[in-house]
Amino acid sequence: MNLTTQISPNPEIAVAPLNTAAVRQQVEADGVVKLSSNGMTAHGFVDFLSTLGPLMFTEGEIPLKALPDLNIVTNVGRTKPPRSVFHSDTTYVRRPPSFSGLIAADVPEQGGATLFTDQYAAFEALPDALQTLLMGATMLHSVTEVDLSDGAERDCRHPVLRRHPGTGRTALYLTTTARCSELRLADGSDRSDLIQTLYDHSLNLQPPRAHRWRAGDVVIWDNRCTLHAADHSAVVGNRTLYRGMVRGEIPESA
Repeated sequence: MNLTTQISPNPEIAVAPLNTAAVRQQVEADGVVKLSSNGMTAHGFVDFLSTLGPLMFTEGEIPLKALPDLNIVTNVGRTKPPRSVFHSDTTYVRRPPSFSGLIAADVPEQGGATLFTDQYAAFEALPDALQTLLMGATMLHSVTEVDLSDGAERDCRHPVLRRHPGTGRTALYLTTTARCSELRLADGSDRSDLIQTLYDHSLNLQPPRAHRWRAGDVVIWDNRCTLHAADHSAVVGNRTLYRGMVRGEIPESA
């Protein structure tokens, strides 16, 4: 899938000052922000993320040796480009991450943008009848393609319509269809046939916003009201980013 064709010609991502309260307010409202953080180091990135809440790590990812709270996202040493589809991070656990962030270590000469959808808008654009049908509905989120230890969380049910605790707004909450199954309505009936429709709706509603990386850039997004994906379709050069995540609350139904 060539994601480049989906990028808005004038994508706008909010810029937030390096202040915890300001970043929290901006990212919860807009979904994604770029920090005004010239010269921030990876250590500084971890320190700032930890002001937003306790950090968490996705088992099976490759940690950064010096900073094990971060995992490495890179195309270096790969014979094929990495694969990325729109998703929300680590949704198969009871308390999925509220915020995720990336700091750019090595940026390619061309390509490699990170794209973001607006899941508030995705909910608001649903027909009224479908919004009503999905009230109280839940989705089973399950892990795929990750090596987990015995006893690790592998699946969890979450509301399809999620109330954001910071803004009070409702977002359509899902992830890549490979990790979504068993959509059940409030009355217990199975409407898993809606999963692909809802996912496609999220992606086709409007062109996603895009962040085109420069060395040292720091971007933070809210997993509760966005989906994101990397555009690996036309990358020229090395692309290495470090990702950190902030543990969130148990998702609440709208």
